[in-house]
Amino acid sequence: MTQTRQLNIGVLIYGCGHHQAAWRMSNSSVERIGDISYYQSLAQIAERGLFDAIFFADNQSFPAQSPSDMPAFWFDPLVNLAAIAQVTQHVGLVATISSTFANPYTAARQLLSIDSYE
Repeated sequence: MTQTRQLNIGVLIYGCGHHQAAWRMSNSSVERIGDISYYQSLAQIAERGLFDAIFFADNQSFPAQSPSDMPAFWFDPLVNLAAIAQVTQHVGLVATISSTFANPYTAARQLLSIDSYE
């Protein structure tokens, strides 16, 4: 008997694209990268598209080196996921947490809090 395998697909969301100049496109929504409702709407789109998970990476620096680079703006991934948990039902929520800068007890408590949203 062959075993059925399932492929899980997730999405890494950057507010205005993954290329350093994507924010310069006319449809990039760069004006909304500081608006949490924008990320909530992206998460709802991903959920409707049947993605299994949404991922946000924690960033400790602002890499923009020149005016043509993407604007350096990131919400804290855990705060972002807490907001997204309020408007989604089935999509998984994934974030990285820096073990260098985050207190382990606090990080565990924050993750548990997000996990308890229904």
